[in-house]
Amino acid sequence: MRSFPRRRQTFTGQVHAADVDLTPIMCLFVILVPMLLLTAVFEQLAALKVRLPQASTLEALDKPREPSGIVELRVLVQEAGLAVEGTLSHEPSGREMDLYRDFRYEIPLVDGRYDMPTLQNVLKDIKGRYPKHEEAVLLVEDAVSYDTIVQTMDTCREEFFLEDGEKRRRSLFPAVVLSEAFAEEKGFEGLREGTRAIDRELGLR
Repeated sequence: MRSFPRRRQTFTGQVHAADVDLTPIMCLFVILVPMLLLTAVFEQLAALKVRLPQASTLEALDKPREPSGIVELRVLVQEAGLAVEGTLSHEPSGREMDLYRDFRYEIPLVDGRYDMPTLQNVLKDIKGRYPKHEEAVLLVEDAVSYDTIVQTMDTCREEFFLEDGEKRRRSLFPAVVLSEAFAEEKGFEGLREGTRAIDRELGLR
């Protein structure tokens, strides 16, 4: 049996199709959709570019490169303050040292806050004497806040200064390596284990 659409009969006897006018609804959506898109708040994600430390210094031997004069530059971020330390292999003039020399700068808290300007001045001084070095290793304690870590990374990467009335930037140590802080009493675990592995391979330990 063939079916036909139902029709509505009025009291006058005229038959009309039951059509629904969608024009007002479509007009409403045309207005609401742009308004929703304009007022919506989209989530923005920010990423920090860092590198992980190598598992062993032996891996670095496969990729020889020109010495920068600094074996390793470390920035310690601790609850008590900041510290910059490292090991020098060459003089600023480029002459290799007979014995590698360690250095360390202590930067205590100022009014309970980390002294980032002093940290940058120390890094600028090191960069001025060893301009070829590009890497800084951040050793961070567990109790340090995320905001402090980001500020320290930004301080290590570059500095901003005014020149001829314009704000400019200068690169310091753009290759930032993030690592967990190590403790000497734990048998030199972590970063220093690679150096000791080389010594054992060469029969020096």
